[in-house]
Amino acid sequence: MRKFTFWAVALAVLVIVVFNIQGWYVLDRTSRVLEQELGDRLQGVATTLSTALAGNWSKEAGRSMLSEVMNDNGLFNVFIVNDRLEYIDNLRNQELVGAADPTLDLDMAEILAAFSGIPTQSGLYRSGSAYLKTAYAPLRDNSGISTAVLGVEADAGFFSTLAGFRSTLVIINIDSLIAVSVIIVVSVSLTRHAIRVEQAASRANTLALMGQMSAAVAHEIKNPLGVIRASAERLKKKYGNTDDPTFDYIQEEVDRLSSVVSNYLGLGRYKPSETEPLSLEEIVEGVAADLDLQARKHEVVLTRNIEPLPRVQGNRNELRQVFLNLALNGIQSHTAGGTVDFTGYEQKKQGRQWAVVRVRDKGSGMSPKDLARAFEPFHTTKEKGSGLGLFVVKRIVEAHSGRVSIDSHRGAGTTVEVRLPV
Repeated sequence: MRKFTFWAVALAVLVIVVFNIQGWYVLDRTSRVLEQELGDRLQGVATTLSTALAGNWSKEAGRSMLSEVMNDNGLFNVFIVNDRLEYIDNLRNQELVGAADPTLDLDMAEILAAFSGIPTQSGLYRSGSAYLKTAYAPLRDNSGISTAVLGVEADAGFFSTLAGFRSTLVIINIDSLIAVSVIIVVSVSLTRHAIRVEQAASRANTLALMGQMSAAVAHEIKNPLGVIRASAERLKKKYGNTDDPTFDYIQEEVDRLSSVVSNYLGLGRYKPSETEPLSLEEIVEGVAADLDLQARKHEVVLTRNIEPLPRVQGNRNELRQVFLNLALNGIQSHTAGGTVDFTGYEQKKQGRQWAVVRVRDKGSGMSPKDLARAFEPFHTTKEKGSGLGLFVVKRIVEAHSGRVSIDSHRGAGTTVEVRLPV
């Protein structure tokens, strides 16, 4: 699909580019052809007229011929200049006769060529709003010497029309550029959306597969756990001391581990377990006590600064798993030394009362890219991580109608905030 979109966009852009290039090529080609045709026509008129006027161009009959040719051919001007670039005659403006015209310096090369006996033509030039072109031919006296130059000037009206076409083509080019930009932006957006959809579908397939595998894995793990629990009960009856909590502790931990296995592996079939009013302070204290040894191995200090919190409705084992996962992440983010802080307070937000617990470490932190994917299953930055820790945290918190958020910066540590409704 992405390949089809890419080639479709590339083809559309190529068509637009080729169309615009072709437009400019045709316009330039047309302009050069029409200019050449006009120049050749003017040069032919100038040559024919100079031949007819040979030896007689200074007489009254010659001037009458110039006027007649100018009117019959719709010329802009007909004039004669000497070697000092002074007008000997100027049918359009008689006031210039006897005066030098500085603008003729621009055609000096063509005029000198005409004096040498070679008919020439100037390039297209602009005078006011008109586009003009001039052809030059030598005027000879009775002895055949070029003593003056005849200039035949015409208005290239077609060029004004082409200038309008050029302006229109510029607008088309701008519109085409905008269209290309829009096409590229839309195609990039669609491609990104397609990638996100594919990634979401891939994650959904992975979760579906994990859901199928979890039933078999949970069954294989729960059977030995059941045997361990039953054995602990028999040992308690046979050897247990009513004042010794060891056997009860084994049974409780087996039950908790069994629940963790069910929830941790049942990614696609999670349902909240039975709930009861709980104290988050007690849960956090229990987690800190359980992780004290592991924290000391990493030279990490666990600190608690939790205000008295109202009880929340939840499942003890699941909420314990939440803060256990977050504390373990904080401990493992430190290479050597550091602190993992638990802070808690009550908050009123969005018309509801919340119990808020923050877990903050001063470890390596996450990059913006990893932060954006922090809650995705199987995404991990640890060499031996499963990528399910934060995913399970989010799933459990949301199952308790709570909210969880992360703030992390590379090299500055991570703060995870868990909010549970009172």
